[in-house]
Amino acid sequence: MPTMGRMVEFEVVLRGYDRYEVDALVRAIEGGADPQRLGRNLTVVLRGYDRQQVDGWIARRRGGAVAAPAEPRVELSVVLRGYRPAETDALLTEVRAALAGTDPARRAAAARAIAETRLPVGLRGYDRGAVNRLLRAAAQELAAG
Repeated sequence: MPTMGRMVEFEVVLRGYDRYEVDALVRAIEGGADPQRLGRNLTVVLRGYDRQQVDGWIARRRGGAVAAPAEPRVELSVVLRGYRPAETDALLTEVRAALAGTDPARRAAAARAIAETRLPVGLRGYDRGAVNRLLRAAAQELAAG
């Protein structure tokens, strides 16, 4: 009798792909479904499978090379009395997009957002010191050009 346990293991992280969707995708691909047609619109949830790991697994199944991450992955610790994740993630997404692009207006808007945004503190949130260091480094990189 075949086992229903997963053969593929992914780390569970904050802001990852929905675990049930990924598990269903893995079962479908392992069962013979065409990986070229699956895995394009996975839902991102608060706690899910690591997106880079899942995307890499899908790329390998499609026969393509796994792209190296454009930036080092930063894991922010969740602590008591930290920056609320939703607002922090929104700001970091804007900053990362500006850093990845070459549009000077977008880079200026991201630098302005870093300077003007006051992230709200919640009972459980991202480590404020780590977020502040990350934002300072991003502001310097944006200012450098």
